[in-house]
Amino acid sequence: MTAPLDEQQIAYRSHTVWFWPVVWPVAIALRWFLDWDALGPLALWIPAIALQEVNAVLIALRARRGLTLTAREIIWHKYELRLSWANVTAVECIAHGGGARLVVRVADSGQALEDVARPARLALRGNLRRFGAPIALPAGRLARPAAEVIEAADRLRRAYEPPSGVRGFAARSVSPERQRARKIARVWARLASAGLGVLLVSTVIIDSLSSDSEPQLAFEYKRISAPGYMDQLLTMTNYGFTAVAPTLQLDPLDRAGHVLHGITVRTAYGSDRGLVVLPPRSTGGDVLAFDGPGSRNVAGVRVTVRHRERSKQPARAARELEARPSRDGTSTEPGQDFDTVLLHNTNGFRVAVRLVCIIWEDPPPGAPQQMVRSLPIGDLVSIAPYDEARVPVTGTVRHLAQDCGSVKAYYSSPDTPSTV
Repeated sequence: MTAPLDEQQIAYRSHTVWFWPVVWPVAIALRWFLDWDALGPLALWIPAIALQEVNAVLIALRARRGLTLTAREIIWHKYELRLSWANVTAVECIAHGGGARLVVRVADSGQALEDVARPARLALRGNLRRFGAPIALPAGRLARPAAEVIEAADRLRRAYEPPSGVRGFAARSVSPERQRARKIARVWARLASAGLGVLLVSTVIIDSLSSDSEPQLAFEYKRISAPGYMDQLLTMTNYGFTAVAPTLQLDPLDRAGHVLHGITVRTAYGSDRGLVVLPPRSTGGDVLAFDGPGSRNVAGVRVTVRHRERSKQPARAARELEARPSRDGTSTEPGQDFDTVLLHNTNGFRVAVRLVCIIWEDPPPGAPQQMVRSLPIGDLVSIAPYDEARVPVTGTVRHLAQDCGSVKAYYSSPDTPSTV
């Protein structure tokens, strides 16, 4: 569609208009790659960033169109700002620290602000503070010399006569194409603002919950697991938004749910001593063993949280850990000798981990397989994001390596965090 004869279009040639269309995809990529759950759920990030991206692309495309000078007004297409020549007091070029600027000064800045969507008003207010004009474009980025633009604007402004009567009403009407462009700019600006607002509110709420609320924990005991999985497993789920290290009291129960007295409970990982850290919105576990008369009759466990502490690590939902025993750099199978355990942190943040070797009994038919001993391998290990750690096997574990039926890693605390 060709422009009317009384219109002059001045394109804006700058690659900087694509800054925000590049930033938003990078933001969502970082959010996904680094697993920044503390900044809000990914389910909200995706639509919010998608709205921001569409709005940013539309603004960039409009910004490239630059300015349009008509017999009645000057239009800045980036924000679909329309300034009547009756309101324009000057179009001039001024010197600025970043280079010459073409500015459009107005008598009534309020009219300019009301003419655009609310998010665009921030940019206009910034121009008014810095340059004293709602429109301020780098003169060197215009497709035509600033002097020609100023000359054309002055000519149109001097020739402008405010219409009146029926002729004035017709003259004030806007073409359907420009009405549509203006409406699209407003709608997408509002949608993008709403999406960003929801994301910010959710982030504030999550931050408040993680700071003030007590993490909700759930426990489930499984006496006999499926083949290939550990028996007498206590599963612990943290539904909160902060990592927590609970200290548990574990009471063995019979099939009727009554406490079995005289039976002691041992743990493989140390959840009864506060050594197991449960990441936010994640699941952890511990392996239990029972000693004493009637220990084979234990059907369930009553879990009481005697004490809980917040932990700085892991700061976000964390993936399950994997420990791979090896000897001379070659992975080994259970029952084989090993001298090193390889740990791989698949999370985008630093974690603190402990390792144990579990020696299992050969259970009677129909009975769960019970842990005989749990031996720590090394000390607390801190692993950087997406990094690996090789833990040497020494001491008692080195001599009993072939007896280790399971080598397990679990999140633990590097310090003594604040009490919840």
